[in-house]
Amino acid sequence: MSFCFIFFSCRCSFCAVKTSRKPPPLDENEPDKVANAISEWGLDYVVLTSVDRDDLDDQGSNHFRKVVQALKRKKNDLLVEALTPDFRGELDLVENVALSGLDVYAH
Repeated sequence: MSFCFIFFSCRCSFCAVKTSRKPPPLDENEPDKVANAISEWGLDYVVLTSVDRDDLDDQGSNHFRKVVQALKRKKNDLLVEALTPDFRGELDLVENVALSGLDVYAH
């Protein structure tokens, strides 16, 4: 099952998600909310994706990392695939997500 988070608005020009010059701040509780919902559904494999957040210094990579880690804390054997934004090609942001404990990295 695919699950999109950081979903309020996007800053890219490619998707059909509502765009905003000043999207709302990230929900600090979202990683736990996502982990709780997915663990209740009893899934074995989940694909995470998110909108672009180019307005943030880390472009949402830390939030993505926190979601993966919250999922693994809830169910360590859950297979997690991350379908990430491009993070503007900043490899340190890619690495931040890639080393979060996920099982598959995709873009």
